[in-house]
Amino acid sequence: MLKLLLSLLGLCLVGALGDAVDLRVSSTTTATAAVGIVDSGQEKHDDGSYHFFYQGEDGSHREETAVVHNAGTKAEFLEVSGSYSYFDGDGKEVEVHYKADDHGFVPEGNNILPQISEAAKLTSEQQQPAESVLVTDYIKPPNYK
Repeated sequence: MLKLLLSLLGLCLVGALGDAVDLRVSSTTTATAAVGIVDSGQEKHDDGSYHFFYQGEDGSHREETAVVHNAGTKAEFLEVSGSYSYFDGDGKEVEVHYKADDHGFVPEGNNILPQISEAAKLTSEQQQPAESVLVTDYIKPPNYK
């Protein structure tokens, strides 16, 4: 009885997967033309900090800056901030600003729910445990070869 049940379940899964494959193969996609870059630039520094930007001929843009904090210590991290924008299918400009550091990632934009941005901001502002409490060194398992 168990073999029959498992066989029937297997056949159902094969049928479902087969239908999914057929749907993917028969689905259509529209190709979009490549967007040319009208302006761009970048700076890289030995400490790991950087800045870059580009602007597309369709009005889209992206810019990002990273700054190293606590260089040369165990607490070293990059603070990255930036923005990007593009025009959606309805012609509306979508713009996002973001910041990422040792406390988390905080995005804000007209396509991101304000509750999400606020939750990310509050989380990133919470106090972190003291460094002595954090386990940052990897310890090999006892029988590791």
